Amino acid sequence: MKAAVVVALLGALNSSVVVTSAMAGSLTTDINGVRVELRSAPETPDTDRKTAYTVRLVDAAGKPVTDARVTLTGRMADGMSAATALRRAAEPGIYRGEVLFTMEGAWDLTVRVVRPTGRVEIPLREEVARRK
Repeated sequence: MKAAVVVALLGALNSSVVVTSAMAGSLTTDINGVRVELRSAPETPDTDRKTAYTVRLVDAAGKPVTDARVTLTGRMADGMSAATALRRAAEPGIYRGEVLFTMEGAWDLTVRVVRPTGRVEIPLREEVARRK
C-alpha cells in the first residue's frame, strides 16, 4: 500500500501514540505494548479489484494477541466510504479482510483494534489508482 501515513494522533483511550514506521505496502507501530503490523496486497490498490489487508498483533513478550476485534474503515473527501472487519485467521494474532475500492484517489483509512484493555485507532492514507 502506498501509505502516506498521517503522523498524527492515534486515539488510545486516554493516550496518544505516533506511528513509528511506514513504507509502501506496510505499516508497523507499537501501541500500548502491542506491535501492530499492517500489510496490503496488492501494495498499490486500484479500483474495482479487492485489496487484501492483513494485521499481525503481538504483545511486548512476542506472544500473539488473540483477544482483539480489528476493523478497517475508509472515507474519501466526498463522503464515499468503505469498511470491513478483519477476521481472525488460523494463525494466532493474524487478522485478515478485503476492501473493494470503487473510486480512485486519496482514501483516509483507520485501523481500529479493540481489546478488553482498550481501543486504539491508527490513521493512514491510501492512494487508490484507476484500474487499467
